[in-house]
Amino acid sequence: MEEVVVSKDQARLIEVTEKIMSPLVKEGIFEDVERALQSVLLDYIDRRVALYKDKNTAFEIRHNTNFDTFTISLKDNATPEQEDEWMDWETALMFLKKWQVIREQVTRNALA
Repeated sequence: MEEVVVSKDQARLIEVTEKIMSPLVKEGIFEDVERALQSVLLDYIDRRVALYKDKNTAFEIRHNTNFDTFTISLKDNATPEQEDEWMDWETALMFLKKWQVIREQVTRNALA
């Protein structure tokens, strides 16, 4: 059997992860640390996705339109307040997309 060599940082990460997640395994919530970590991480990611979806919905309700239509309506005549609102909305959509991509990656990696 080939010996696996891990760096000091990798060993520390494994140690900390097992220490933090072990109560979930010890109490029988999850069968192993990997499943516990995956579940907790996906739950966190899902909460972030929901947060940014809610922010987008709030913008849509406030402006009675979607982001693309709002963007077009501001062309060449936006007030500073509307520009600030547009930037906040764009940021919310950017983070929504990032968290959705992260979720896909974590899910794909968990299945590999």
